[in-house]
Parts: sequence; C-alpha cells; structure tokens
Amino acid sequence: MVARLRYVWTLSWCAIVSVVMFPPGAVHYLMRPTAERFWRWMRVWSRVVLGGCGFRVEASGTAYEGAAVIVANHEAMLDIPALLLGIDRPFVFVARSELRRLPIVGWVLALTRCVFIDRGAGGAGLAEAAQRVAEGDAVVFYPEGTRNYGETVRPFLTGAFRLALAADVPVIPVAVDGAPTILNERQKTARSGTVRVRVGAPLHALPGEDPRAFAARARSAVVALLAS
Repeated sequence: MVARLRYVWTLSWCAIVSVVMFPPGAVHYLMRPTAERFWRWMRVWSRVVLGGCGFRVEASGTAYEGAAVIVANHEAMLDIPALLLGIDRPFVFVARSELRRLPIVGWVLALTRCVFIDRGAGGAGLAEAAQRVAEGDAVVFYPEGTRNYGETVRPFLTGAFRLALAADVPVIPVAVDGAPTILNERQKTARSGTVRVRVGAPLHALPGEDPRAFAARARSAVVALLAS
C-alpha cells in the first residue's frame, strides 16, 4: 500500500513541478537560449522532481566535450531526469514524434528543445539532429526504440549510428541502472533509492564499419557498463 501511495505521489509531484515550471520554461524557450543555458534549466527541474520523491542519482565517468551522439538504454521514465543530472554536459534528446502529444512528458520534452523523429516519414527529424551535431551539440538517442522492461538490452536501431558516421563524431555509450526497481511502472509502485548513470569512453567508427556493426558494438559497451 505504501509503495502504491508513493507511486501516486511521484506522478502527482512530477505533474505539479512541470505545471509550475512550464510558464517560465516556455518563456525561456521562446528566448532561444543556448544549449548550455537550457540544459541548466532542465537540471533544476530534474533536481526538484527527483528530490521531492526521495530519488537520487549516482554518476560516474566523464562525458566527451565535443559534438557527439550519446546512446543509452531506456528502462523507465526516470531515465530522463537521471540523464539530465548524470551527464555533466549540455545535450538535447531525440525522441519519437508521438511522445510530443503526451501530457507532462510531451511538455517537458518540448522544453528541452527535443528533436522529434517521425518514423512513419522515413525518420524525419534526423536532419535536425544532424544540424545540432554540426553546431557542436551532443544528441541523446535511446536506440532500443522504446522503453525496455526486460532484463536484457534490446538490439540497437541504426539511426543514431548512421548520424554519427555521416557527421564523423564519436558515440558515447551510457548505462542507466536501477530506475525500474525504484519506480515500477507496471506494478505502479515506488520507493526511495538511487539511479546509477555510467558514462563510457567514446567509441569511434572503425575503418569500413557500417551502421549495423557500429550499433552492435555500442550495445556491447552499454551492456558492459551495466555489468560493471
């Protein structure tokens, strides 16, 4: 019963914080701030949301400072604020276009200046992601394609790796561990605890490596980080 009440409180608190921060966040968005300023703004949102629910983030590893494609496993909705606090550099998310229409989640993603990808339109949005990378930003992909409630990391889709190869930038593997045990979206329970974010070493494309092979190598790196 307590775990279910905490789950209700977690969702309610996230909604309250998002609604309160949405108006000033929208103004901030319209001012077109730099990626770094906006990233700092969203880190405030993340700290308030996670702190009010008794969740903590433990980070390890150092993020690559230049333009990059960041790939991470995706287990729960806590991954978004956990990454915002766990990766110590500005970045923007890449997400499915249908998430834009969701209440709260869609608002928050829009305020992060998220790049929305329309899979039904041949991956429309990748050009925008490529432009962000060309400007020196880092973009975060969840290459499993959706949240994965299983114990194994799903095979990675190739979009992020096609972008990295075309832009000649490294891929940064990131492992997020512990979110489903803290906020179980299937059982609708929550408890206090720690989400661990591990940032791996940059992966550069090997000579002649295609997107599928690059994706498999990055997945192996994420799996190794989860096991470490």
